Amino acid sequence: MLSFQKPFKIGKLISKYFLHPSLRSGGLEEWKARLLVAIHLFILIIGLLCDLAANYLVPGENHPPLKEGMLIVMLFILIFKKWGSFKISGNLLAGIVFIVLLQSVFSTGGLYSDNLLWMVTAPLLALLFVNRFSGFSWLMALLALTVYLYILDINAPVDFYPSQRKGMDSVYFLISYSGLFIMVVGVVLVFATGQGMIIKALDEKQKELSRQKAELSRQTQSLLEAEAKILASNKELSQFASAAAHDLKEPLRMINMYTQLIKRKIGDLTDNSTNEYMAFVTDGVVRMERLLTDLLEYSRLGRKNGQASDINLNDTLFVVINNLTAAMKDTDAAILSNNLPVIKGTNTEMMQLFQNLIANSIKFRQKEVKPVIEISHHESNGSHKFLFKDNGIGIPDNARESVFNIFERLHSKEDYEGTGIGLATCKKIVNNLGGEIWVQPASSQGTIFCFTIPAHDN
Repeated sequence: MLSFQKPFKIGKLISKYFLHPSLRSGGLEEWKARLLVAIHLFILIIGLLCDLAANYLVPGENHPPLKEGMLIVMLFILIFKKWGSFKISGNLLAGIVFIVLLQSVFSTGGLYSDNLLWMVTAPLLALLFVNRFSGFSWLMALLALTVYLYILDINAPVDFYPSQRKGMDSVYFLISYSGLFIMVVGVVLVFATGQGMIIKALDEKQKELSRQKAELSRQTQSLLEAEAKILASNKELSQFASAAAHDLKEPLRMINMYTQLIKRKIGDLTDNSTNEYMAFVTDGVVRMERLLTDLLEYSRLGRKNGQASDINLNDTLFVVINNLTAAMKDTDAAILSNNLPVIKGTNTEMMQLFQNLIANSIKFRQKEVKPVIEISHHESNGSHKFLFKDNGIGIPDNARESVFNIFERLHSKEDYEGTGIGLATCKKIVNNLGGEIWVQPASSQGTIFCFTIPAHDN
């Protein structure tokens, strides 16, 4: 781990103490600046080590002016920190390398010196840190020097160079070094060009991603505005439903009250037909009032019961059973359940959900058969899954989806009373909690209602 962290720490130190503020913005420029400073520091350290070795291991000899060279390198570092110019600092570094090695070339064999080969470092440094023009300029200077050394070599006295060789040897070294310099610089130029193409492609990709991000942001804003409009429309419709249900109840109460008054006033004067008509009116008023009440409750779902909290469904089931005690006694119904979980929700809505499903199973029971409702639960894939299974009359296969539509009735009101809102209410409650509800085919007679509720960490 440390071996990977140290280079990053050194790079941060270089950025902090040796780079111009304009080069600390991250990206390729900063890495390039760090590398340039690192080369300066490397030369400085090598010079210091060579100076120590020269003074302590070979004292008294004539040594290169290493101290002066180290001062020059330190000056170059300060210049780069002051102006942060790759053009200035890159050319200065290439120049010092060229000059130092040039002096060594003349003292170590001229055209045949190994230091001439190392002088290719100068155009490479200029190419990498400045630009192509500077790199080619230093390459031309190096090639010109090579030609000059060749001319010196073929015109020099026999003893001018200790290792001088005449004739084809000089031509060989001239062609070899010149070709090698051009090839090395060419290879680096190819990589630099490829790097530029990659950077350009990445820049274009970044611009395209920025455009896509802006478009997504615009679409997100449009969706948020549309969602706000839908929420406002839903709120308005809900308020309208509440007001309509409340206002319609009042004339229904008036009709019911005056119907009862008329019935008491005429008393025994009415015949069977009149009594039947009066009963129809009273029954219609009661059913209409129940329908409005259910519609009002349906419109309020999801907005009237406060924030979601932890609900123990075992307690919810206990309360629902108490509410349905009379119906269970009349039908001798039985409710079986395994242990139920604690979920996030509102207590009132969960009671509505359980009570509607259980009451539905009791209502649609088979004749002469005691209703049995089995409630089971298990958790999988991050959701609670509940099954309400009964032994009632069942639901036809072609009505498994439509049964959750509001006002949907599969049976006449003479056979089974109700408003057709109960299962629609169940679906709305489950959907508001982020779940789904459906009817599962039963292996035998009866119905299996299934619904899921997302599990939350408590």
